[in-house]
This record gives sequence, structure tokens and C-alpha cells, in this order.
Amino acid sequence: MPKGEIDRFVAACAKESRKDIAEATRVGRTAWMLGSPSAAADGMIGLSTSPTQTVFLRKEDLLEVRESDGRYLVRIAADTNLLVREEQVARLDPDGCHCRGDGDSMAKKKGGGDRAPGPIIIECTTVCSVETVCSPYKDGSTGAVIQVCWPQLVCRNPCEGVLT
Repeated sequence: MPKGEIDRFVAACAKESRKDIAEATRVGRTAWMLGSPSAAADGMIGLSTSPTQTVFLRKEDLLEVRESDGRYLVRIAADTNLLVREEQVARLDPDGCHCRGDGDSMAKKKGGGDRAPGPIIIECTTVCSVETVCSPYKDGSTGAVIQVCWPQLVCRNPCEGVLT
């Protein structure tokens, strides 16, 4: 191989390496999300990640976008702030309470035995948080397997209703 070709190859490798290193140090870890476009305010993008959930982020936080099987793979910095909106149609059902107990005692206080007459209310609130869930996804366009992540609303009630 002539020396000129070797020099051009080495120079091209140096340019590509500098670009990747600069990008990695500027952005840090990244994550992919998968979804469909959704309406958003100016300067924002909306990504529907499920029929009931939309994730919003600043347009400037997009690092890369690829179309894949009618949806979009969106790459962002792993520490990007997201607004997660969960919408579901629900109906309030007063008969839906699954509380157990009789009229005199809805719950027994731990260690209280029979010394405490009447209802004892134990406050057990449902706590919801957003957790990150990830799964492999095969990009139909490139055939590459990419780990995609999405925020998931998880609600827990430590008492599972009112304890008896």
C-alpha cells in the first residue's frame, strides 16, 4: 500500500476518533427510547411509548433519531430530564373497595390485641414512582439489536388495602 493511502487512512481514523471521544465526554451515557410522535409544546417533543403514556423532552436533548417499523428510536443522554404523562380513562367505583374486617374492627394494631376497642385506622397510602424498564429491540431497518428503555409508572400500597 502506498504511503499516501496509509497517511490518509490514519488521518481519517484520527478525525473519527476525536469526534466520538468529544461526543462521549460531552454527552456521557446515552439511552434509546422507542415510540410514536405525539403533539408537544414549542421546543419540546412528545413520544408515545404506550397507548396510555407519553414522554416529553426538550428538542435540544435529542442526540439521534431513527425510523424503525413505523415507530421512532430516539437516543438521548441518560441523565435527560423527562416529563412522563400517564392518561387512562377510569371510573370511580365505591363498591370496588376490597377492605376486610367487621363493623367493630377494620384493622388490628400490631401488638394491640383486644385492648383497643372500636375501629383502628392504619394509614396505608399508595405510593407511585417512575421506574426505568429496559428490553432488547431488533431494529427492523438495520437488524441491530438495541436496548430500549422507557419510564414506567409503578404504584405500590404496602398494606394491600386495609389489614385485618
